[in-house]
Amino acid sequence: MRGFRLEREEKIVRHLFVINPNAGKGIKISAVTEEIKQVMESREDSWEIKVTQQSGDAIRFAEEAAAQALETGEPVRIYAIGGDGTLNEVVNGAAGKELVEISCCPMGSGNDFVKAFGKENWMFRDLKALVEGESHELDLIDCNGRLAINICSIGFDARIGLEQSVYKSLPLVTGKGAYLISAASNIIKGIHRPYRLEVDGKQMEGDYTLIAACNGQWYGGSFHPAPDAVLDDGMLDFLVVEGVSRLTVASLIGKYANGRGKDYPELIHVYRGKELKVMCDRMSMVNIDGERVDAISLSFKVSAKKVQFVIPAGHPWKPSKERKEAVMAE
Repeated sequence: MRGFRLEREEKIVRHLFVINPNAGKGIKISAVTEEIKQVMESREDSWEIKVTQQSGDAIRFAEEAAAQALETGEPVRIYAIGGDGTLNEVVNGAAGKELVEISCCPMGSGNDFVKAFGKENWMFRDLKALVEGESHELDLIDCNGRLAINICSIGFDARIGLEQSVYKSLPLVTGKGAYLISAASNIIKGIHRPYRLEVDGKQMEGDYTLIAACNGQWYGGSFHPAPDAVLDDGMLDFLVVEGVSRLTVASLIGKYANGRGKDYPELIHVYRGKELKVMCDRMSMVNIDGERVDAISLSFKVSAKKVQFVIPAGHPWKPSKERKEAVMAE
């Protein structure tokens, strides 16, 4: 089911701000509430703030808002105020629903998804610009029924990313610092494992260090493995890293993190496609936009569901179709 694109004359009449107070180093609810009030006080639209208390709350809030929109016929815009995990939950509650738009105000530790919008990604922190922005249809990744808007991965990298939460709470440790500490720990534990893979029908088997499916470009705080990934072209960038030694992985991580996979085709394979199937030799951690699921077999594929994602007013981002048309017209 595709997302419902609101016509320009259909006015958003309801705004739902979903705040995750535990995102990053903690969000001060009173300060954010005051900021929202200042933005909305001059508008006639109705608005509401909901604060998450536990995992899954943002999914439920989005599902309830979508159901109300369908029942009343009044469009709703949902803002995920928190980190990438908060956005992921809103995506899973709103994807494919009619009369629903979503966006995010990044206040987490990594805020990776919005980095795909270039150096102007700071504009997503401007609530006024978000409220006045317009939506565009973006792709999603379906991983065994769970949706992601940014990046999914399995293997060495997923173990690093999912275990970094242990270190984030330490004083003076940033998102990148926690990632690097977790990387060092997992290097000691072991690098690669055996997998059977299938990319759009092409089968592979061997020892691999990590496998990633990318709709967005960044993850892990400052890792940029998929600089060519496009958010709305109906394709995913798949990265498969060969099994390497502890000595090699130290240098390879830097190349992978800097988006230089195509410079090392013998070690980092880059594919563009619709679906990547993975069979593991054991139950394994899977990273879905920073959230953890465990699986022994899985599929990363372009979801039939889409989201209407709001870009801040004044942001220069254009849909891929418009960019292609502009290039052809030159």
